[in-house]
Amino acid sequence: MMTKFLFGVALVAFGSFCGYFLAKKYRQRKSFFAQLHLFNERFISEVSYYRRPIREFANSYAFQGEFRSLLMSFLQNIEQNWGGLEIDWKEYSFLRKDEQSAVQDYFLMLGRGDSSSQKAYFSSVSSAVSKWDSEANIAAKKYGDLYIKLGFLCGLFVLILIL
Repeated sequence: MMTKFLFGVALVAFGSFCGYFLAKKYRQRKSFFAQLHLFNERFISEVSYYRRPIREFANSYAFQGEFRSLLMSFLQNIEQNWGGLEIDWKEYSFLRKDEQSAVQDYFLMLGRGDSSSQKAYFSSVSSAVSKWDSEANIAAKKYGDLYIKLGFLCGLFVLILIL
């Protein structure tokens, strides 16, 4: 009796874990675009007032996750040469193709031109970044919870079938 109970709990927990694992993409998108939105707002004020070098600016804030790794790749690329941004987009598979190209264009504009043209560009991109952030939040709430609930219910369904 006790083994059946433990087996049932393990099965439902496994189903919930599978749901949590499948929802990872939505959590990554939400985190990435929240960090990008925060970076964009801070960069606009940086260009307007402080005007520190990009490396110093990026190191002054604690960005995290995939956004931080992309930002550090960009900064490393700047230090090596200003040829372009070479990214392995497989690490960022949670981004759609159009988002990948827009993010790449965004990073390629960092540090290019005078402060007024940068402020104008990043202010114009601000609405798109804000839109991506809100869409990622909505999708994470909707699908992230859905996958976890479906995983739980699938585990429960398999348990009922077995018993």
